[in-house]
Amino acid sequence: MTNILTPDTDIPPTPEQIAEARANALAASHPASWVWDEAAVSFVPPVPWPTDGLPKLWDEATKSFVSFPGFPISN
Repeated sequence: MTNILTPDTDIPPTPEQIAEARANALAASHPASWVWDEAAVSFVPPVPWPTDGLPKLWDEATKSFVSFPGFPISN
């Protein structure tokens, strides 16, 4: 099973890699409504990620994902 910290290997991350990822994630900006997920070592949205394959943006006002402006582009 691959992991987010060492995606090119099946080697689990070291405690130092996990600590570094946690520190980086905590220092990064994130939407106020997102919550910390220790298992993911990241902030995650309060609703599931979209699965339609289209690009989305987070709208903090509605606390939901919204369609990327101008996508898809019709030819």
